[in-house]
Amino acid sequence: MNTKSLEDTSTLAWIHFNRFVTERGEPIEFEEHRWAIDYLADNHPHKVSPKAAQAGMTVLEFMDDFHLVGKRGFEVAHTFHTTDILQKIVRPKVNPLINNNPKIREMMTVDSEGLKGFGKSFLHIIGANAESQAISFSADVLKIDEKDRSNPTVVEMLESRLKHSKVKWIREFSNPSALGFGVDAAWRESDMRHWFVRCRHCNHYWYIDFEQSDEKNHYVDRVRRIYACGKCGKELSNHDRIMGEWIAKYPSRDRIHGYWISQLMCAWISADEIVNDYEDKSTEYFHNFVLGKAYTPTDMVVDRAAILRACAPSNISKTHVAIGVDQDAGGQYYVAMTSQGVFAHGYVDSWDKIEHLKLMYNAVVVCDPNPYSAIPKQMANKYNDWYLCYFKNLDGLSAIKWKEEEQVVYADRTRSIDIVANEIVNGRLLFRERAHQLEDIIAHWTNIYRTTKEEPDGRVKSIWMKKENKQSDYPFSMLYARIGLMQLMAGGSEFIEPSNESERPVTNISVKDESTLNVDFRDILSETYAEMEE
Repeated sequence: MNTKSLEDTSTLAWIHFNRFVTERGEPIEFEEHRWAIDYLADNHPHKVSPKAAQAGMTVLEFMDDFHLVGKRGFEVAHTFHTTDILQKIVRPKVNPLINNNPKIREMMTVDSEGLKGFGKSFLHIIGANAESQAISFSADVLKIDEKDRSNPTVVEMLESRLKHSKVKWIREFSNPSALGFGVDAAWRESDMRHWFVRCRHCNHYWYIDFEQSDEKNHYVDRVRRIYACGKCGKELSNHDRIMGEWIAKYPSRDRIHGYWISQLMCAWISADEIVNDYEDKSTEYFHNFVLGKAYTPTDMVVDRAAILRACAPSNISKTHVAIGVDQDAGGQYYVAMTSQGVFAHGYVDSWDKIEHLKLMYNAVVVCDPNPYSAIPKQMANKYNDWYLCYFKNLDGLSAIKWKEEEQVVYADRTRSIDIVANEIVNGRLLFRERAHQLEDIIAHWTNIYRTTKEEPDGRVKSIWMKKENKQSDYPFSMLYARIGLMQLMAGGSEFIEPSNESERPVTNISVKDESTLNVDFRDILSETYAEMEE
């Protein structure tokens, strides 16, 4: 096959023979990026890559975009989690990449900000946060960049853009977030390819991870600050790490090809830098952005096991009740609780039924006024203990802020969900219904996950996200009820984040006069279990 034929069919050959450069004018090379050779050469219909930051994936994927559109005539949609495509992606990354490579510029017929034309085919650069971005185009190849920070509903809509294509290629690559969600969920269904390297000292052949395991994988020695062999313990050289190969853990799984790309396989990143990040960065950041691994803090995993551990069925007193309400197009999800735990939940088809519950229990109500705010606002005007809850980033220790005169409460979305999740996991918020009655609550909680998002200024922010096209109303109903309970019991108290001091019981209510109201449910849980044993 001659050079031109190779260039027309292979992104790798096209980059190599034309000596293309990055947006910074640096050569795109495959000596230190040797791991990218097989990745780019793999034309499997569905590839997924949980990846670390600073591995060079974005540049390689854009070069692949240009080749697929310009040389193979494919329609390509490349999505990003941000809606500000122009300022954050096109101007600083894509346009310089084109301008620095005249041969790419010569191929182009259309050059607008979000649309790059090559002959009769186009590269669509799209934000994956607004549903309006996912309509009015079709594609052969869909690339979901930073899937874990994208709107799951929009991602699902974008996948439908492939239906009329005979190609139907999907490429998912992202800094991972929580275990079992986003790119990690797809990775777990893939053949799970790891970059295997050979120790030049003892010939031991395995992949590199941060910690050493029973599998005798190569690892980072934090004392000597070196990459160490998992068998003999001697140092792995940069050449050792470069000269690896992809080995599938599950070669029989051919539906998705998975490539785990971590900074540990990047020859330009030293073990000393890895250790510094381990010591200086948060655990979430280190896993997601350095190791390219999914991570969920154990005290933020509200799964079936956590909820069943907090299940202590009992016919508790129904006084001093708070009701939280989350709404959708068809009705309202509610949770009713007292200081002794959640005793009722359900879904109703009218606000009249929520009002009936409020009157029956003489309850404080906190509700989500969106997306249909007319009736919630009417109820707030009718009852002085009916509050509308809005999410807002808040500073200081308190995760909520009351505006009593307007019957409005502002809640910091991430921090307030953190508090409720922590209370459930640690048995400080109990479920008084029977276990079989909690299946819908369990399902909703397992549909949301906590992840991290890197801001434009480099700071990392934690956020809770919803699993693709899944319901998560009960966690928010519980949050609203928990806020209502705080108002009921403490009369204008603050929602305080959990303490890191394990020896001190956590209380999340702090009254204005600086006294505290202990709503730690662990004593109640112990008493309930003792009663059950009797």
